[in-house]
Parts: sequence; C-alpha cells; structure tokens
Amino acid sequence: MRASTARQAEHDVSIPDQKRQGEAYCASCGYQLVETYVEAGAFATNDRRPEFQRMIEAGTSKPAPFDIVIVHSFSRFFRDHFELEFYVRKLVKNGVKLVSITQEMGDDPMRVMMRQIMSLFDDRRSQFCSEVAEREGFEPSVPR
Repeated sequence: MRASTARQAEHDVSIPDQKRQGEAYCASCGYQLVETYVEAGAFATNDRRPEFQRMIEAGTSKPAPFDIVIVHSFSRFFRDHFELEFYVRKLVKNGVKLVSITQEMGDDPMRVMMRQIMSLFDDRRSQFCSEVAEREGFEPSVPR
C-alpha cells in the first residue's frame, strides 16, 4: 500500500481504503495475508522506498514468505514502466506473482501485455502531471 502524498496518508484517503480492499480481496480469494507493506507519502517513480525494498527483498528470498504480491493498482507498485517490469521479473523468477485488485488481468498470456500497456499509461500520466505542475508554477508532485 502506498499513498503518494503526506496529505493522502494523514487524512486516511488512500492507505486505510487500500488496506480494507486488500483484506477483502484476500478473504474472497481464500488467500492468507502474510505481511502488509505500507509506504505513506512516497512516490512510485523510483525505488527509494524502504518498505518497497523490504517487500522486494522478502519476495526474492529463498524461500519467499509469500507467492503473491497484491496491490490496489499497478501504479501503487510503480509508476515507471521499466522499473515496474524490472521488479515484476525479479519476483516472477522467484515464483512470486503481482496482482492488482482493481485491474484484474486473468491468467492467460495476454495479461503481461495488458499490464505493460497499463503501466505505460501510468508512467505517461505521472510525467504529464509533473509537466503541468511545473508549467503552472507549482512544485512537481513527482520527483524525476
């Protein structure tokens, strides 16, 4: 779980809702929730996130304590397309799958392509928001 801004994290806009939905998803699928990784006020445009790194370290350890990483949406995992694919592949090599509860991809071979397309849109949206903020004279909300 991740909130992009401290305001989201402080006002229970994002993280509590993500947690509630994630727990409900796990219950409906019969999954046992092993660990929750929360990154409040962190941007998903880079991997300089301590909880994210802790999750990746656990997911790539042998044996991994879990076989699925569940996220609210793929943009909560990463907004940079290449970084998302890099970390997804690291997890997959260790038998760990990334699943979004709001962007169901199924289990067929097309799911990889669909995830990649969605991540390209997330990446571009993040860049666009930064460009608009700079043009309007605001601090960019997403570090480059």
